[in-house]
Amino acid sequence: MADLAATVNTPGWLRVDGAVRLCIDADLRQDGSFGQEWLVVTEARLLVVARNGEAQAILHDLRLASVSEPKTIAFTGGGAFEVTHDGARLELIRYTSRRVPQFSNAAGRIGKWLKHEEAHPDDDDERRCPTCGLPREEGTKVCRYCVHKIRTLWRLAAYMKPHWVVGLGLMGLAILNASMGAVPPYLQKPLMEQVLAPKEPAPVEQRAKILLMLVVALFGVHAALAVFGVAQAWVSAWLGNRITHDVRCELYQHLQFLSLSFYDKRQMGTIISRVNHDCGSLNNFLVDSAQELLTNCLMLASIAVIMFVLDWKLALCVLIPAPLVSILWGHVRHRLHSYWRKQYWHWGIVNAVLNETLNGFRIVKAFAQESREIRRFSGHSRSLADVQVVAERMWSSTMAGMSVLLLAGTLAVWLVGGRAVLWHGMSLGTLMVFIGYAGMFYGPVRYLSMLASVAQRALAASERVFEVLDTAPEATEAADAVPLDRIEGVLKYDDVTFGYQKYAPVLKHVSFEVKPGEMIGLVGHSGAGKSTTINLVCRFYDPDSGSISLDGIPLKKLSLATLRSQIGLVPQDTLLFSGTIADNIAYARPAATREEIVRAAKIANAHEFIRRRPDGYETVIGERGQGLSAGERQRIAIARAVLLNPRILILDEATSQMDVETEKQIQEAVQRLVTGRTTIAIAHRLSTLKHAHRLVVLKSGEVVEQGTHDELLAKPNGEFARLVKTYQDISRVRAVER
Repeated sequence: MADLAATVNTPGWLRVDGAVRLCIDADLRQDGSFGQEWLVVTEARLLVVARNGEAQAILHDLRLASVSEPKTIAFTGGGAFEVTHDGARLELIRYTSRRVPQFSNAAGRIGKWLKHEEAHPDDDDERRCPTCGLPREEGTKVCRYCVHKIRTLWRLAAYMKPHWVVGLGLMGLAILNASMGAVPPYLQKPLMEQVLAPKEPAPVEQRAKILLMLVVALFGVHAALAVFGVAQAWVSAWLGNRITHDVRCELYQHLQFLSLSFYDKRQMGTIISRVNHDCGSLNNFLVDSAQELLTNCLMLASIAVIMFVLDWKLALCVLIPAPLVSILWGHVRHRLHSYWRKQYWHWGIVNAVLNETLNGFRIVKAFAQESREIRRFSGHSRSLADVQVVAERMWSSTMAGMSVLLLAGTLAVWLVGGRAVLWHGMSLGTLMVFIGYAGMFYGPVRYLSMLASVAQRALAASERVFEVLDTAPEATEAADAVPLDRIEGVLKYDDVTFGYQKYAPVLKHVSFEVKPGEMIGLVGHSGAGKSTTINLVCRFYDPDSGSISLDGIPLKKLSLATLRSQIGLVPQDTLLFSGTIADNIAYARPAATREEIVRAAKIANAHEFIRRRPDGYETVIGERGQGLSAGERQRIAIARAVLLNPRILILDEATSQMDVETEKQIQEAVQRLVTGRTTIAIAHRLSTLKHAHRLVVLKSGEVVEQGTHDELLAKPNGEFARLVKTYQDISRVRAVER
């Protein structure tokens, strides 16, 4: 739930001493009845505060030093938070199941504080809506139940500005459709009063002539409705898809410039869902639901006006079921949403199992676990089916209840209108008009009741898209950024500290300098901060403190285009794109000639294996380089860096996936590549860094040693010597195993 610390020490709240470190509200009282109490933790005290209207009372006031073992106790429908105080267990506060995650998180944080350890908010605080407490979709802070609908609609309307003429035309077509749609029932009045049951006798020929005219009029009205309907659908489809296209392209463009930290905090599937699923929901709403909403609202308004003009008593009979239908839908809607959420959740599990099993099909077969996977999938599928059955039953019951209420309105029209025909002189034609309008009126009522949830989901999807669009890149280009035509390659780290989370630094006070044309190797255990160091060079992230400069200019003062166009990166996980080998080599320079591509491939020792393929450089490779070995992919990545001809070269485990023969070829390519360039290299095999001018040894994010390979190896108690010995021991074990 939302952290309520901001409300403490404000007018109307009991004053507490010291800064409030934690404040969580519970929704049960000590006796188990519904009410509101707060668990408040300050620097020195732990309190439970109850409030009833303007009055408040402290139920518990404990010194933090006298408290130990905070934990939560679960029971049906909720839980309790308790601590050990003066050697005895003490229950402090109770809450329903909605508050369980928050109090579990609080118990862990308080436990760390009692041990004088640093505690940080759990991710569950971010996953739950601070307003309603319900879990939000993974990867977003938008709650579909609390989304600001008016603000979102206004923002969507801004995308219609370039197409306002088409929008006005669409509104005009909707008005025409609603107006024309109200005509056919009204024609039943002359049909009954002048043709089928006239009050005054009239020749049959005259009645037949009127009948023909009415039939022709009805045909004309329905033909016009069909034409206007098709025109409205065409215009709506164009406008809705055009707006969705604009939003989708703006979103994709924005994603290209977001920092890596944005992607680090989110699963790639949720980001793709913003582009595909959420934009698709927006498209469905704009193309279908929005025009239906407009048409049905206009239809309801026009029909209501006509009915009240004809007979206000019968009009009230028609209108009475409408609020009852809305009340019924409002009562059931939240329960239906609950089951729909469970459906989506179970669908996610089924899809995850399916994806995991099919991707690991070779492992499943290798260990003969087909039956186990069938049982696992069947169990999740059965859970999904059970939830779907309950949801469908509730949906069908709701629809049946709405139909009964609407039928009651129609029967009321028959009853009241029939009595008016029998005793009060109402014409049969007027009654038939009302029966027709009642049928037309209830259709939009039923549709609009259900459309509310559709619109809510669409607006929530739109808000999730806007959330991404409002995310600013962390590594931005300064307004006075300096472009450099020529880079010498002097790279300097000056007291750099950085953490992917501010409270957990990965690099601590790192300082070293790389001279032009010098090759340094970054060495250290896994997690020492090697890859993070080179990520900062590319300005994928900015340091939390300290600075990194290139040729004496801080990276923040350089234009990103200048910086990254002079950096050649050969990553550990080589990513190639779908397309030809030539296209992948020329990715950084699409205008490169074939001669330049071949020259780069030769430098990278990739030319021979490319030439042996039937289509040579025009060989089409699959997604992520399918069809190539790991060594071949890495040599293409090196050729890609060669073609860029950068002043700064970064090699991140460039030979980590190689056998000995391939590694030799890679080493030859690397030696040709690094000549005359400022190079930072990370290597899995420490022996491959023998040719580096200098090694920088990292340990737990700090620089602990610097020197040449031989100088560091000569220090028997040094960190580098220890790493080499560990690597040699592992190599001997592997040799024995073979």
